[in-house]
Amino acid sequence: MRSAANSLYAFGLYLMLIPGFGLMCCPDTFLDFFQLESGDQLWLARMVGVLAFCIGVFEWNIAKHSLTPLYKVTVYLRYGAALFMVGLWITGQAGIMILGFALIDALGATWTLSTLSNKATIQ
Repeated sequence: MRSAANSLYAFGLYLMLIPGFGLMCCPDTFLDFFQLESGDQLWLARMVGVLAFCIGVFEWNIAKHSLTPLYKVTVYLRYGAALFMVGLWITGQAGIMILGFALIDALGATWTLSTLSNKATIQ
């Protein structure tokens, strides 16, 4: 399942670098760039960055160690996260830029799912 693993490597790297390091190291700049509100609680944004980084490390290691039973779990979680972000936008709790992150999650989940359903990718 090399393609499924590649999708998890890519998504894990994205999580570690973009929201992970972005929110941990420079939350104001990150949130301003994506037109998301930061409020006065930058520690909270930094904690979200740490969590994104940790999830990225898990995604990377799921791929590295070929933990194939967890591949589908990551798909469900990423679709769920995308729906949650859309819900935040619909209810007015987040700006439209949150839909970009939802799209990235949904596309990554779709990439992984499409490789899992393709019998040619199974070794």
